[in-house]
This record gives sequence, structure tokens and C-alpha cells, in this order.
Amino acid sequence: MRVDSHLYQGYELPIYYDSLIAKLVTWDLTREGAIRIMGRALEEFRAAPLKTTIPLHLQIMGDPLFQKGEFDTHFIQRYFPEDAEEEDEEE
Repeated sequence: MRVDSHLYQGYELPIYYDSLIAKLVTWDLTREGAIRIMGRALEEFRAAPLKTTIPLHLQIMGDPLFQKGEFDTHFIQRYFPEDAEEEDEEE
């Protein structure tokens, strides 16, 4: 597991901060192992008081299709179906 970030103790995050304030990377010999390690890392990761996308990523790590590697560019729409409907209406 690795965390890449520019933050440091005492850093004051600007009100209009870049949403990529930290990147969490995990690796294992197998996809299953990397997903398991990522799940644990996400559960232990703390970025208080910021709201993060960690709950979404935990859902994705637990998704059977994601775990099997069976996904495409529309995969994320499964978690935001109302957004997908709005995009369809705009087209």
C-alpha cells in the first residue's frame, strides 16, 4: 500500500482545493489480493474532517462484477443511476 499526497501536518487546505489531495495505491500478486488490501486500506484511511469518496470506493471493491474484472466505462453509473438518466436526456 502506498499513499501519495502533497499534504503535511499543519497544512491548511484552501477552500477551493484540488479534489485529488491524496492517492491510495495497493498491489498484490492477484487481483483478489489487491482488492482485499485496498478494502482494508480504505476502511482504515482517515481524512477528517473532509468528505471523501471512500464510501463509494468501498462499494466498488465489494461489487462482484468489479471483483471479476467485468466492467466497462459505464460501470460507475450503476451507483448513480439518476445521473445517467439526466445524461441520456441531454443527448
